[in-house]
Amino acid sequence: MSRFRIPSICILLLLLIGMAPAPSALAQEPEPREGWGSATVSDDLIVWVQDGAGPSATEFADTWAPELTRALDELTRFLNVPNVEQHIQVEVYRDIAAYQAAVDTIERVELDGQIAVADPANAVIVLPIDSFRSLTPLDAENQLRHAISHIVTGWATGFNMPRGFDEGLAQYVEKPNLPVQARLAALVQSASQDGKLTSWSNLNRAIPLDKDDIERAQNYSIVAYLIKHQGLPDLWAFLEGLKTAETWRDAMNLAFEPTTSDQIERQWKEDIPAWAAGDWRWNLMTGFDLESARQQLARGNFEGAASALEISEQLLRDVNAPELAAEVAELKDQARIGDLAETKMAEAQQALEQFVYDRAAAAVAQAEEQYAQLPPEIRPDELIATYKDMAARGMAATNQLQIAHIQAGNWADYADTRAAAVAAGADFAALGDAEQRDDADRLVSALDQEQLRIVLLLGALAALTFGWLFLWLRTRGPQPLRWE
Repeated sequence: MSRFRIPSICILLLLLIGMAPAPSALAQEPEPREGWGSATVSDDLIVWVQDGAGPSATEFADTWAPELTRALDELTRFLNVPNVEQHIQVEVYRDIAAYQAAVDTIERVELDGQIAVADPANAVIVLPIDSFRSLTPLDAENQLRHAISHIVTGWATGFNMPRGFDEGLAQYVEKPNLPVQARLAALVQSASQDGKLTSWSNLNRAIPLDKDDIERAQNYSIVAYLIKHQGLPDLWAFLEGLKTAETWRDAMNLAFEPTTSDQIERQWKEDIPAWAAGDWRWNLMTGFDLESARQQLARGNFEGAASALEISEQLLRDVNAPELAAEVAELKDQARIGDLAETKMAEAQQALEQFVYDRAAAAVAQAEEQYAQLPPEIRPDELIATYKDMAARGMAATNQLQIAHIQAGNWADYADTRAAAVAAGADFAALGDAEQRDDADRLVSALDQEQLRIVLLLGALAALTFGWLFLWLRTRGPQPLRWE
């Protein structure tokens, strides 16, 4: 039997091998395609570029990797999709006929102008390189975000998302383009006023009744309304319910109970005037983007930075994004510190305007201590230095004037006392402190007058002395007197 005994170390190795996870399908390299080059953007994204398209697959991937990975990460978090189910493959076509043939095989109707067309079931995005390269960077990124949205929404709903909601959500997750969004709001408002709004049932047909811009705008406004007034958790429940519900209304009634889909549709119509008047600017998806808050901090607008972070904080109440939460907390802390420092600088300015120099010095010192906790580019170093110098000059001048007043009674210190008063008066004049400048001026005048009185008194005394001496010299007798 000993011939068949397997060493214990071998058994352990076999167990470890058996316990090791199998390679994920997402980590596998793509199979080569003839006439195409490929590049891996991330574990979840692959780029294919048709030969002769211009950029190679690697070049395209390097250029658009940040936008692609950021869009996928934000969308999976925003739509509560914990796991990426399959590779997203972006196919970049040189041949426009081949691109059109690929689009024709996709069983969904895309919005006019959307050239990055998604096939959600197969997690494929097709786009023509020539048209794509002609777009602005913002429009090109939004093309990719729009297409990725359709795929992630498909994962979230079991590919049962009604078309109207699907297109509205894909527009909602694009980066803000205010002229475009303002136009959508105006279209919805006009349709509402003219009684031309399309019902939600017709908007959610697989084949739209027509492809006009009004329906496109309505789709966007509906999703914006649901996210703002129902919240993300209810939206997630709706998306999850679509996997098994017979109709989208059944899924909505269950997710939003006790409010029914008919009631929500009516409430949406009632909300259109407020939305079109300015609420269209509110977009929870923008909470992922902290650039506005960073810019406000760089400008020293700490109140504006705190305001810009509010939507990120609202997003983080529902979305699990630890890295974003940490950065929001850091920026919020900087805004708080900056606001406190700015308050102290305002106190210093007010004290300088009131010529209370010791209070100004204390306030600017506190402000400098707060600013030291912020990045160097945020600190108003020149203004701090100016306030510190003004406060120091004011305190020094005040001290000089006080000493001059004390020494004013001692005629022996006249020169030093007068010089101190003149210097203090010059500093007060530079600081705009008219009251203390006038006090210094009065002291100098008093010193000069007192000195003049002393000179005159001494002059009179000298004249009297010389007169008496003269009289004495004239009236004295011959010397020595001899008495005989």
